[in-house]
Amino acid sequence: MKLTRAHFENFRLLRDLTLDFGCDESHPLTVIRAANESGKTTVLHALQWALYGDAALPGRGQEFRLHPIDWDTDDGSRVTITATVDFELTTHRRIGGRYRETRRRYRLVRTAVEDATRQFRRGPSSVKLFHLTEAGASPIEAPDSLIREELPPELREVFFTDGDRALSFIEADVTLSTKRDRVERAIRSLLGLGLIDDALRHVAKTKAEMNKKARGLDGSGRLSVVASRLDLAAQEEDRLRERLEDAKEQFRNVEDLVASTDRKIAAALQKGDREKLSRERASVKDDMASLDKQLAAAAREHSQLLTRSSLAFDLVSPTLSTAMDSLDDLREEGKIPNTTVPVLEDRLETNLCICGEDLDAADPQGRRRRSHIESLIRESRRADAIQELITDLYYGAKQLFPKGTERLASWRANYAQVARRRDDLEGLREKAGRQYRSLEDQIKLIPDTNLQGLRQSLAQYRGQRDRLLSTQATTETQLDGLRKERDSLERERDQLLRSKEKGARVLAGLDVAKDVETVLKGAYDRITDEELTKVSGLMNDIFLEMIGADPEQGAIIRRAEISKQFDIVVYGPQSRMLNPDRDLNGASRRALTLAFILALTRVSEVVAPNVIDTPLGMTSGFVKRSILRTAVRESTQLILFLTHDEIAGCEDILDETAGVVFTLTNPAHYPRMLINDPGVEERKVLRCECDHRTSCALCERRLDLFEESDQRTKETANA
Repeated sequence: MKLTRAHFENFRLLRDLTLDFGCDESHPLTVIRAANESGKTTVLHALQWALYGDAALPGRGQEFRLHPIDWDTDDGSRVTITATVDFELTTHRRIGGRYRETRRRYRLVRTAVEDATRQFRRGPSSVKLFHLTEAGASPIEAPDSLIREELPPELREVFFTDGDRALSFIEADVTLSTKRDRVERAIRSLLGLGLIDDALRHVAKTKAEMNKKARGLDGSGRLSVVASRLDLAAQEEDRLRERLEDAKEQFRNVEDLVASTDRKIAAALQKGDREKLSRERASVKDDMASLDKQLAAAAREHSQLLTRSSLAFDLVSPTLSTAMDSLDDLREEGKIPNTTVPVLEDRLETNLCICGEDLDAADPQGRRRRSHIESLIRESRRADAIQELITDLYYGAKQLFPKGTERLASWRANYAQVARRRDDLEGLREKAGRQYRSLEDQIKLIPDTNLQGLRQSLAQYRGQRDRLLSTQATTETQLDGLRKERDSLERERDQLLRSKEKGARVLAGLDVAKDVETVLKGAYDRITDEELTKVSGLMNDIFLEMIGADPEQGAIIRRAEISKQFDIVVYGPQSRMLNPDRDLNGASRRALTLAFILALTRVSEVVAPNVIDTPLGMTSGFVKRSILRTAVRESTQLILFLTHDEIAGCEDILDETAGVVFTLTNPAHYPRMLINDPGVEERKVLRCECDHRTSCALCERRLDLFEESDQRTKETANA
């Protein structure tokens, strides 16, 4: 099978796009040059959708919009999406000792209608297949069966390879069982082992028919009971096998969702965790509010310092100290009278001296003491006004000087402490403000990705995966028990048949069916082993050729192979096993996967296209050129989507091997990346006939953003 032409209408960015593919055996390469975001992956999805339907879309088409995102609903809310693929099939028949080649051309058309409202809905797609002849187009019934025969769905990832997912057979973000299953399914499908599977199913039906005859030989006897139990066991085995395959298929789908969601989370986290930054911003905002309160309190304390007596004390302290020293001298000289009259009079009224002695006039001693105090009061009252003023001044000032070593805190010290705390708080507040603005800027630069939602989805997918693994384990255990029961029942049935007059004929039929089954299973295993060895050997040769002069990996990698357990493994010096996903660089990992795909296609001798998106990503120099040359040599039809960077350094190889080259352009890249205005308002991919060495007014691109800046500078100067 070879693709010849494809046309897409209203498939996302592909509003009206026609692609042509080369079929010349001497120039088997078709190159579709396209920069990033120019529709490469969309074309890959569209081709697979045309051939396989929604099951080939990301997430099996669930929540995957097909119509253009900027569809104008004024033109109608129902959008018809169409994908048309022309292909040819070549057959060879031997006539009269010679092989005659016959080529038949077909056209496959798949359509679907999608609601372009906010909550888009898409109905089931319809597909039609036509045989193209000079007389016209003849419809063909059951088009899906022909596609399944020529391009089995199990091999979709072999024939249509997304460069970003080209490592699906060795990547670390899926389980070992998933990688093994992918490799095993790809190998067995491409080697045509489905025919043997069909034959084995036919043998199983034959055995069921013979068992039914055995049941009829015995009425309601033991043989009938055993045969009936075998029928039930066979039905239960079919049910369990179907359940197991369904669980495995669901597991693979959930594994894809786990890997896809994990990559989305990783990509979002590389740009920044919006939720984490939002939490940090909220925390900083709380800190700012707390600092604002502390600053307000510090400002009030600062203001209150100006009303405290300690300010006056610090201002008059030098003069006050000198005056106090003079008052102390007068006190020591006895020139300051005792101003204790009010106190002494109070003591007389209470008849109790300050020292605690009795002042009662009835007592001679008390009367004497009382007389002495009254004498002191009279003397004190005779002191002149100046002495009284000095005394008041002395005792009033004394309050400013506490006794002993205790001193009032210095106002200057308090002021310095408050000012320093206020300055520190203002510094912290300014720092918090800068941090808040920085977080705001970071959040603005992050796409509005719902990380929390992605994490919840990831947890749900992992839960589904664990439940499906449990279902697989339970079902496999039940199958093992059922096989043992069936083997025991078959031995008992065969023994009972030998005792029956007509049982020999039924037993002979069962023996024949068993022999055929043994032969088919042996052939199945032999083909698998032999062809697996061939695929493994050719993969190793292609892989080593691709990376042969890689200075980074050349001295590390010795060989690669596919194990009996369908693991793709790589060996280093002294036959040490390497982990392909961790121990190989990006170029070698991509080369290994492409080598597996090319070897599998070559050994199977299936004539089919290899459509690969960005196969040379993460590669350069020798490895890039070697991968390209080897891929062209090993493919019957090779269709590559290449960026300008991938093409750089490989132009001469494309000159030699490419039969068709054209360019796809996204007009939305103007003016930042495209030099000229394409004059298109709609978001859609445009095609021009420029090859890998030329460009035109439509596809001419800027080398970098500096060129754009220089252009704007010139335009400003001219204006």
